[in-house]
Amino acid sequence: MIGPNDKLRAIVLTALMVTSIFGGTITFAGTASAQNNFAGNTAPTTVYLGDEDVNLSEVPGLTTSFIGVAGEADGGLASVNNLESADVTTSNGFEQGGYSNQSDGQLLVSVQEPEISDVTLEIPNGADVTNSTVTNDQDTLNVTAEWNFAQYENVTITVEDEDGFEIQDQLGTDLELETSDDVATLTGLTDLDSGEYTLTVEGEDDLDGTTRSVTFTITDQENTLTLGQTTATQGDSVVATATGNPGETVHIRIERSALLDSYSDPNDVFPQTGDVENPPGVTNATDDEGTEWVAAALALGDDGEASARIQTTHLDTDTIDVELAPGTDINTTAEDSTELSVEEQSINITSAPDVVRVSEDFTVEGTAIESDEVAAYARIDDDWERLEGDENPVDIDTDGRFVLELTASSPLHIPNSYRLAIVNEEALNSNDQFPETLTDNEFGDLETEAAFDVRSVEGDLTAQLSSQQIAANVGDGVTVSGTALGQGNNIRIYKVGPRGNVQFVSADVDDEEFSEEFDGIDDRGTHTFIVVGEGRDGTYAAENADNANVGGEITGDEVPQQAVAIIKEAYTGAGVDDQVIELTLQAENPQLSVEDFTTDGQVAQGEVTVSGTSNREDETVVFIEVLDANDNVVTSTDTEVNGTANEWSASLDLSDVETGTYTLRATDDETSATVEFELVNVLNTPSETPVTETPTETPEPSTPTETAEPSTPTETPEPSTPTQTTSTSMPGFGSVVALVALFGAALLAYRRG
Repeated sequence: MIGPNDKLRAIVLTALMVTSIFGGTITFAGTASAQNNFAGNTAPTTVYLGDEDVNLSEVPGLTTSFIGVAGEADGGLASVNNLESADVTTSNGFEQGGYSNQSDGQLLVSVQEPEISDVTLEIPNGADVTNSTVTNDQDTLNVTAEWNFAQYENVTITVEDEDGFEIQDQLGTDLELETSDDVATLTGLTDLDSGEYTLTVEGEDDLDGTTRSVTFTITDQENTLTLGQTTATQGDSVVATATGNPGETVHIRIERSALLDSYSDPNDVFPQTGDVENPPGVTNATDDEGTEWVAAALALGDDGEASARIQTTHLDTDTIDVELAPGTDINTTAEDSTELSVEEQSINITSAPDVVRVSEDFTVEGTAIESDEVAAYARIDDDWERLEGDENPVDIDTDGRFVLELTASSPLHIPNSYRLAIVNEEALNSNDQFPETLTDNEFGDLETEAAFDVRSVEGDLTAQLSSQQIAANVGDGVTVSGTALGQGNNIRIYKVGPRGNVQFVSADVDDEEFSEEFDGIDDRGTHTFIVVGEGRDGTYAAENADNANVGGEITGDEVPQQAVAIIKEAYTGAGVDDQVIELTLQAENPQLSVEDFTTDGQVAQGEVTVSGTSNREDETVVFIEVLDANDNVVTSTDTEVNGTANEWSASLDLSDVETGTYTLRATDDETSATVEFELVNVLNTPSETPVTETPTETPEPSTPTETAEPSTPTETPEPSTPTQTTSTSMPGFGSVVALVALFGAALLAYRRG
């Protein structure tokens, strides 16, 4: 039987159902007005992931169950409650890909990701200002977009300023696009402040999570002109950049009065390069007031910029005005101008030494815009002499730079202060060559030159051997090295052996240093090395002596002293400034020694340093072993010979070696040396034994009576404490028993209860 409460419940339920149906109808109607939900009546049809209430009822073959047959959907299952109002969402199992009504069936539905592929902003003249600038005299901005879900949803437009506030309501009501051919026009841009704005296009309804954003920047409307450089040498090229409203045409111009008489063609001032618009291109023009101009028209691109090149070859050496005006009419008023200072053609020194060593190579760097080549000269008395060098003269690089590679030999070989000058092709003679000498008058007639001072000083040569002693006939070698300041590119080295035989080597100088290794010193005795530098004149006195027979002076029958004298004589004498250094090396039988490292034959356990001497070459390996009485190796290490000091050194850890008698043996690949020692716990040093000399203090027997100070023993028999200990321990034990008893009683009472 249905009671009043049941009736009330029925009424409420009916009302809720009616309300939900009514509300659903309202919602559906609202949705229908905001989007087109009809998917068509052909298969396959395309829908977009996230779209809701899509009408799939007329697509042939579809059921409410979908089986993935392609893409990410392949093998997956999706379903909807009603084909007339299908939600293509991930919650219903949909993924990007193709679906059918059976696993091997025909593709019926293609589910794609919604995408806005492009957003374009244009001003009325057609210039694309997407992510670019708009001058503040532009009032309107046209917006177009491309998106793949136009069949189902429109897209809307929002605009945010730099503070993140939405301002699209200030820009008109046309803020929606229905198709990719549709254009939304924003108006009222002139009321906006200068700055960057972000425009976002997004889906209107279910696909509002699909967005794409671009920017536009509002700038001042005035056209501006800037130059890549404000000072130029006659012949330089200068880049001029104009900025203004994107898509417009402007022109830059220079008065004809600022040009040389040699000027004839406007292309010689404004070449047809960069953003020069052709036509009208570059022209000579005369304004209404009779002023003559040379001008170039520039097309400002979508970014509102355009560049042109100004050639200064035909510009007068003065400060000239370069103007920017709108359009191509020469009579329009200039909106901006800038000054360009044109200087005479010159040679500029950017890098040069103050001091050079005689015979040393050095470089001079600089710029010589519009010159073809340059050469370096030094003033000697009343003339200018061309310097020696690998690159003198030298061609000018395409960027106007040059590097002269010179040598401080003749005429700089006498240490002194000199005036050097760099000249260009004006100095060429009738044969189109730089002469060896320019008279003072010829030099004075040159219009372009650059001069500087340099001081030449004596060079220096040093040399040393890597070792003063060496083992003979074991393959060891020695290195001759040193510095060669102002000694040219190579050093000559002669080695005279104990039997008079001569060996010659030419050692290259690199960064003013040289190094040469002599291997296989076989003969025992004194080996003499003679190192020769070419001195300040940059040449060797014995030019043809770069061989073992010293240009034929050595026959092979000389004793060592005679061979050494002949070599030294070839590089000494009147007028000769070659530098000569003599070094000697002793070649001996291989030798190896061990320094005594014990204290009276004993060594304490722990870290021990052993060392010795050796006449072996640098880095020869020395093996160190510690042998017991049975010649068993208990520990070992190795080290290398320091050839410069003829020494070696190593550390041994004897901490874990048992005490006893041992032998230390040091060995290279040719000889060995040994030292016997006793390994002890602690060394018996004499400083420890005198402690036993204190018996004189022992006979103070007054202390024994004090030692027996048993005034306390009388207190010791106080055994009351032990009895107290036992008595205190009993109550503690009793309390434990009492606690156990109480616990048992409580348990019994519980059970009875």
